[in-house]
Amino acid sequence: TILQDYLKARGMKRTPERDYILEVIYHLDGPFDVDSLHAHVCQQKAYICRVTVYNNLLLFVEAGVVARFQPFVNGSQFFEKCVGQLPHGYQVCRRCGAIKRLDLSEVIPPIANQLPTTFKTAQYCLYVLGLCGKCVTEERHEVKMKLLAAKMEKEQNLTKSRKKKRYTSIKDVKRDQELQALREKKHKK
Repeated sequence: TILQDYLKARGMKRTPERDYILEVIYHLDGPFDVDSLHAHVCQQKAYICRVTVYNNLLLFVEAGVVARFQPFVNGSQFFEKCVGQLPHGYQVCRRCGAIKRLDLSEVIPPIANQLPTTFKTAQYCLYVLGLCGKCVTEERHEVKMKLLAAKMEKEQNLTKSRKKKRYTSIKDVKRDQELQALREKKHKK
């Protein structure tokens, strides 16, 4: 009825495509993007073009039956149904974009107490941005690889500078040979 009132107030018509797209949205369990919604819509019904899905999605956002959340990863945005939703939050990985829903039933009352009575709340949503376990592991591996590469480059530079070095005594030559032998021994381990 919210959408119907919104369309009527703007002189727009209720179409079978709009009804169907909204029905698909309200059968989805979590957040979605335009592409995944389009795939769900086309999965069960004759082809509806992506532009039609997107334009109706924006209309639903304006009407207040769908919420849009702006970019997290690579400029991506996602949407979710907002009528009849319990207060919730999302844990969003800033690297891969993985989204996990969080229960906020205990967090909302203190927030609601701080809002002015003249403010009409439509929906509560909290975002916790960070890295998921998989991305933390990958990031640690990348850091280790960068440190190893830097160490190897430093050793190569030292080796090159020693090759160019002119020795002033036989002691210097023997010391460099011993150091080189130790380095080679470490690499073999």
